[in-house]
Amino acid sequence: MAKASKASKNAGLASGKAESSESTKGMPLNFKVSADFRREFKTYAAQHNKKLNQLLYEAFAALKAKHAE
Repeated sequence: MAKASKASKNAGLASGKAESSESTKGMPLNFKVSADFRREFKTYAAQHNKKLNQLLYEAFAALKAKHAE
């Protein structure tokens, strides 16, 4: 079944409509962090009612803004 869904997914990418939604679709970003950092990051996000990816986006935006000066 997984092969069939991959094939249909790849076939859908051939159309322009599928390609344009690709840029707004979430993509995985995988990396390892220490258990302490993970716990602190997740705790901070929960305490501030944020999803983990939202916190990452905000942190990256703040870092870019800080270094743009």
